[in-house]
Amino acid sequence: MNRTWILLFISTIFNFMHAQTIDTLVTVGNHKLHFTIIKGKGTPILFESGNGDDGNVWQSITNEIYKKTKATIINYDRAGLGKSEIDTTKISFQNEVKDLEIALKKLGYSKKIYLVCHSFGGYYASYFAYRNPKKVKGVVCVDTATPCFFTKKWSDEFIQTISEEDWKMIKYYKPGLFYVLKNFSLTAEFMQDKFLNSTTPVTMIRAENIQPMIREDEKEKWLNCCKEFGTMPNHNFVIATNADHKVWEKNPTIVIEEIVKMYKKM
Repeated sequence: MNRTWILLFISTIFNFMHAQTIDTLVTVGNHKLHFTIIKGKGTPILFESGNGDDGNVWQSITNEIYKKTKATIINYDRAGLGKSEIDTTKISFQNEVKDLEIALKKLGYSKKIYLVCHSFGGYYASYFAYRNPKKVKGVVCVDTATPCFFTKKWSDEFIQTISEEDWKMIKYYKPGLFYVLKNFSLTAEFMQDKFLNSTTPVTMIRAENIQPMIREDEKEKWLNCCKEFGTMPNHNFVIATNADHKVWEKNPTIVIEEIVKMYKKM
């Protein structure tokens, strides 16, 4: 290896190790949302976590995605989760997405964006894309629920399984999740005609192992709904072998590869 290549290699490593990371709170109305951002270039990648999770859930793969794309990586905690505050007088699914738009504009990311979402985070990503169709350049969905499965009837039945004691614990430890669940059925009904469609490039990564909250008699419908969504025109369907609901924990490679692959096609 000649001297020029050695210097280039050292420079690359130095730039990666010293990527600017921002940890900040952004005011949206009467509360603040917590963001962690790795500064890069090009179209930023915004991560939407599943129900009850904050932005830290993606931490094990974001550095590798940054290294491969050089894109700005945006992680955030939704209201009432992680380090984010919550305004309980105005909290709703729709307002959470509107607050995200306000925060992104304040941070300087109000133009094009690329989304990665997990589980119920797919609903936030979908409504964001519904409201901002020209801005969203692509979406990678990691084992997300779809309106085909997540119906008002299903959500009504699911809510009935939560005990009074569990409701109290959820409200105390994860108030953001508490209010999401309180409005679960309304959100399911509201999003039936607003979910991601063929106008947006999508990769759907389904975990081989079905999540425990899906009952045995529901599994076939879950599988069919995932496949139906993933094989729509302009969509790509991938099955992550030996993976659970949080696919990247057991199979990080497939999640990273699919995110990078679509990003480089944009």
